[in-house]
Amino acid sequence: MACPPFPWGIDVLFGLVFLVWFSSTNRRQSKRRSGGFGTAITAVFVLLLLCLSTIEFVHRQVPTITGQKSDHLVVIGDSISAGLGVTPHPWPDVMREMTGIEVINLSKPGATMKDGIAMAAHVAPEDHLVLIELGGNDLISGGPSSDFERALGTVTAKLAAPGRTLVMFELPLMPQMVSYGQVQRRLAKKYGIWLIPKRCLARVLSTKDATSDGLHLTDIGARRMATLVVEVLAPVLKVQSGATSPATRP
Repeated sequence: MACPPFPWGIDVLFGLVFLVWFSSTNRRQSKRRSGGFGTAITAVFVLLLLCLSTIEFVHRQVPTITGQKSDHLVVIGDSISAGLGVTPHPWPDVMREMTGIEVINLSKPGATMKDGIAMAAHVAPEDHLVLIELGGNDLISGGPSSDFERALGTVTAKLAAPGRTLVMFELPLMPQMVSYGQVQRRLAKKYGIWLIPKRCLARVLSTKDATSDGLHLTDIGARRMATLVVEVLAPVLKVQSGATSPATRP
């Protein structure tokens, strides 16, 4: 689930350097003839390891979000945010109770990124802070990342606007699904979207008793998720005193 979604060119380069290094260090030839080359390829291999680890380490850090402060949050998500009968209070409701901040939850159980297009249409001009928690069902279905990219591109293009802050959860990835992560990072860079590192969502889901089935949140998981979102979005939220009633939008 921690597979780094580097561009394919980087993966190919790393693979080639590794193979050359592995072959060089295991050849049973004269060290006098191959020692210089072996040292050079080892140095390149180590340099690549250090550089790629540093680049990925930056992506693992929770960003300090900047932008216009908002007195409410709009959530576009799937059953993790909408709830699925496991808990009577999805995490957006828990966040509202914890902070008094209005949370407009547009999430729907079973939603994919294509469903996010319709959700994005309900985001109003005065909604200056939007959180995208979608893509898990796309991963589970195993659909092509090209379809995911088209849908996410449409969603982000609809949502991107001056004065609006967009935040998105990175998806935990298995090795065969790294292309989804590549899409997220590519479009995040294009539209100026803040990414919450995938380790954060994975940590919530892996907490003891946080889920009923490894994915859908229990009351414990909903509270941990709400706490995470509040911590990440704190720089762009206007915390209100007192709780409000659940907010919805048709």
